[in-house]
Amino acid sequence: MDELFKKALKFVLKWEGGYVNNPNDKGGATNKGITQYTYNNWLKTHGLQPRSVKFITDDEVEQIYYKNYWLAAGCDKMSPEFAILAFDTAVNMGLSRVKEFLEAAQWQYPEKFIAAREAKYKEFAKYGNQKIFLKGWLNRLNSLKEFIRNKS
Repeated sequence: MDELFKKALKFVLKWEGGYVNNPNDKGGATNKGITQYTYNNWLKTHGLQPRSVKFITDDEVEQIYYKNYWLAAGCDKMSPEFAILAFDTAVNMGLSRVKEFLEAAQWQYPEKFIAAREAKYKEFAKYGNQKIFLKGWLNRLNSLKEFIRNKS
């Protein structure tokens, strides 16, 4: 795994934290940003029995993020700036959003990618109990802007 991935992973883990099972979070139980559903699938593909995501190892976290998010989003084929933006977006919002925001950015304007992501957060905040997450989402996005300015 390359250095850029490791830097991007460090950023993601700073925001994803430890074990959480917030009833308002549509992702359900997560640990270090990995949902129980994703962990179960990963364990199954490795011939392992399901267990609580609470017990996921750092090595498993790194492998899942590399294969299921970094490579799946095509980050290994992008400029450093877009790779970091795409990876964090894939983790935080899902792989489908990466393509949507790359199109909004015309594959060349990081600021348009960030603006599209911010607009989507604000859209999410209009529904049900998701508004409670908006401040944290925007803080993460502002931190991401700083990170790509300094790391890419």
